Amino acid sequence: MRTMGKIKILTLALLMMSVLPACRVKEGQYEVTNYIGSSISNFEKKTNIDLLEQSKDVYIAEGKIQVIAPGGDVSSVTLLDEAKEYTIYGVAIGMKKSDAEKLLNDTFGKELNKTIDSANHSITYHYMNKEHELYVSFDIDQEKVTELSFYKAHPSDSEEETQDTARGELMAMIGDSKVYYNEAMVYLKSVQENYEKEYGKDIWEVDIQNDGNSFGDLIKDVVIDQIIELKIIVDKAKELGIELDSDEKADARAFAREHYEGLSDQDIIKYHMTKELLENVYANNILAEKVFETVTINVDNTVPDHEAQQITVQHILIKGTKTNDEGKEVALSQEEKQVKYEKVQSLLSKAKETEDFYALAEANTEADIIEYTFGRGTGPTEYSSAFEQAAFTLKTGEVSNIISTEYGWHIIYCVTDFNEDATTQVKENIIEQRRMDMFANVFSEWSTNYDVVINTEAWKSISFE
Repeated sequence: MRTMGKIKILTLALLMMSVLPACRVKEGQYEVTNYIGSSISNFEKKTNIDLLEQSKDVYIAEGKIQVIAPGGDVSSVTLLDEAKEYTIYGVAIGMKKSDAEKLLNDTFGKELNKTIDSANHSITYHYMNKEHELYVSFDIDQEKVTELSFYKAHPSDSEEETQDTARGELMAMIGDSKVYYNEAMVYLKSVQENYEKEYGKDIWEVDIQNDGNSFGDLIKDVVIDQIIELKIIVDKAKELGIELDSDEKADARAFAREHYEGLSDQDIIKYHMTKELLENVYANNILAEKVFETVTINVDNTVPDHEAQQITVQHILIKGTKTNDEGKEVALSQEEKQVKYEKVQSLLSKAKETEDFYALAEANTEADIIEYTFGRGTGPTEYSSAFEQAAFTLKTGEVSNIISTEYGWHIIYCVTDFNEDATTQVKENIIEQRRMDMFANVFSEWSTNYDVVINTEAWKSISFE
């Protein structure tokens, strides 16, 4: 291993991960097991349902769902006859018995026992694993699911034995935190998937910077640095007394489950992936974001309008050059210039009279883009500063005189001299950058107190193939 000593990281760069939004099984369905342990309010929000408190700790949506939540945290859910848009381990009301059994056997294995309910003409299967207990009722004749009841199990001491914790080789130590192969690969594989989706699988051997290093080596360096940052932030959370609440923990479980179910059996075995590992990874990322929010909560959020002001303009361009037979831009003759300038003058007269400047521009401009939204110092880069300066002198609804630049002649129409939505977005961006800068300074101080050791040989040996 190679000792790197104390690190100094200037910016916060949390790893880009495909964090899934609401946990949906398929369009129109909600997987309710993801929110066992979450609060009633979070359960309602994430499953798009309104619950009424029927009695102490018991909440219902008539004919659909019954939820038991001691102390306000969901511990069990029962799906009733009208709950067709909700699922438990992918099983929905009305699903064929054969399809449901296949899903449940994959999760629980064979049922523990069966009970016949003659009064309701149904049969109930009882499933259980170390974490959860499930009762599924089927109509005897139609062989379709009629009810599901899901509980958080209370395992015995023998059932709480530690599972196989094969984590692979130790990749890094950050202070007292250890990063093993399987955790590092969660991040690396997520990054790999994102880049290959955008650029293809051949990107990894490309020498982007022409320095003899492949893009794959560059990305691995970035990923390990980001893991180091994350571990330091998570460790500091303890010192700051920042913890995840029950809803945030439920989100981490939900994201982890969705991620795990999207993995191939080959990847699960090859990279030692477990639901517990993924839950920890997502929990760490949510916690790191919470630390960021807490540390930067008092940032100055005042941004004057003139600093962020964004305007929207449309323009007509008549070029002062022409394209020759070889495809190159060459100067116009004096006679050609005169013809084009007269065209611009005619267009200016029309522009001052028309109620649809965009249509006039669309029919006559020689530019690829007609409309721009920008602020001071961020005008169209394809034109000189004269374009931006002229645009900022206009009020809403005004048309400029002919503006001459090295590109030709422009006529600019001001759609709005204060684009409120764009200005608000720029203000938010400015405030966010202030927060990033503030956190970077704080993190720089934190990082000096952590010794980092990386298993360089093992990390470099990892291939993207």
